[in-house]
Amino acid sequence: MQARKLKVINLFGAPGRGKSSVRSGLFWLMKSHHMSVEEVSEYAKYLVLTGRTWQLTEEQLYLFSKQHHKQLIIERSGYEYAATDSPLQLCSFYAPDTYFRTFEALVDEAMAGFENINFFLTRDIESDAADAFEERGRNHDREASIRVEGEMREFLARKGIGYQDMTVDLLTPWRILEAIAPGTASWPSFAPKS
Repeated sequence: MQARKLKVINLFGAPGRGKSSVRSGLFWLMKSHHMSVEEVSEYAKYLVLTGRTWQLTEEQLYLFSKQHHKQLIIERSGYEYAATDSPLQLCSFYAPDTYFRTFEALVDEAMAGFENINFFLTRDIESDAADAFEERGRNHDREASIRVEGEMREFLARKGIGYQDMTVDLLTPWRILEAIAPGTASWPSFAPKS
């Protein structure tokens, strides 16, 4: 009997769009409803926070291995879901054009080993509001993030990777959970009825 594939909730989106916050909220929401889930944090953020940004371009294979390993551990531990703000395909997206010729195929093969549920997170960071974009802990500024969003959508389209668009706000974890497991969580009391 073949083991069940891990269902990976991939949160795509440009830097500063709220992927880590949504991942944390979704993880809490799923756990609070006794779902079998673990989270896979973004290893790239760790590299930025520790001043090792050179690894983001020179060692995407290392970063990919760290992310893939985390997902494998969760799968081997018997969880049904993993929520990540660093989908494996982002390693291929951020790898330089001159990187290993077969790297993209390796990432494709590894990602195909999981059941992927993809969301593309968006929020308005073009406004002049001071809190619209947090630059600490990331390798991109606001302008670069705006550019990356278009490039990432083109990359996913070229690869035939489908996703559901999701606007980021306080209710995003509930909307994602409703898309994954309808009726699992009641709408929060602080939310207006739609």
